[in-house]
Amino acid sequence: FMGMGEPLHNEEAVMPALEVLAQGLELSRGKVIVSSVGLVPQIRAFLATGAAKLALSLHATTDEVRDWIVPVNRRYPLKEVRAMLEEWFPRTDPLTGARVKGDKFVVIEYVLLAGVNDTVEDARRLVELLSATYAMVNLIVFNPHAGTPFKRSSDDAVRAFRSVLVQSGVVCTLRVSKGDDEMAACGQLGDPGQSARPVPPSAPPPAFRDLLSGATALAASQTLAQQQQQQQQ
Repeated sequence: FMGMGEPLHNEEAVMPALEVLAQGLELSRGKVIVSSVGLVPQIRAFLATGAAKLALSLHATTDEVRDWIVPVNRRYPLKEVRAMLEEWFPRTDPLTGARVKGDKFVVIEYVLLAGVNDTVEDARRLVELLSATYAMVNLIVFNPHAGTPFKRSSDDAVRAFRSVLVQSGVVCTLRVSKGDDEMAACGQLGDPGQSARPVPPSAPPPAFRDLLSGATALAASQTLAQQQQQQQQ
């Protein structure tokens, strides 16, 4: 349950669906994942049911950046998210102090955006943020589309980011993009004509305004070029 809205804003439909999957289709609850952007009270209630695994769409390591790209962070900032993760997914057993093992981890989703959240410093902050949490990090390359000010991180940046996590002992996977040639990859979900419509971005923090000004202009020129090409056809 991810990628098409916030599941925990639709609990009256999602929770019965999880029961159908577990009871009707006999799918293991450990194989079903519900993703959330960080609605802390709803996540706590969901975890108490044990209905499925949790994937948290984190995407940033500072409140400044997360307030911008994940606006719910303004309501539930990283401090609250971190406390919730450490409570429900402790890295060590609170009674024995032994390292927790098995499949009772949280999945941390992290989309890499060039120059925004993909630096080595970001990776180090992510390691610290998860230092007391039993987690698996799923790195996701950004699949670009017309109208967005964001760009895909370079291969070198992705490798450097992942290297910091792995060397720090964080279990980490890298999601392979599929379907991006048809605008059907993660985050695209549309044909090129639909994606050519400009997407109005949230106001960026001051530190990123210069970075995105050029990207926004480039995206606008690409959109105009596509529209002109369509008119000629």
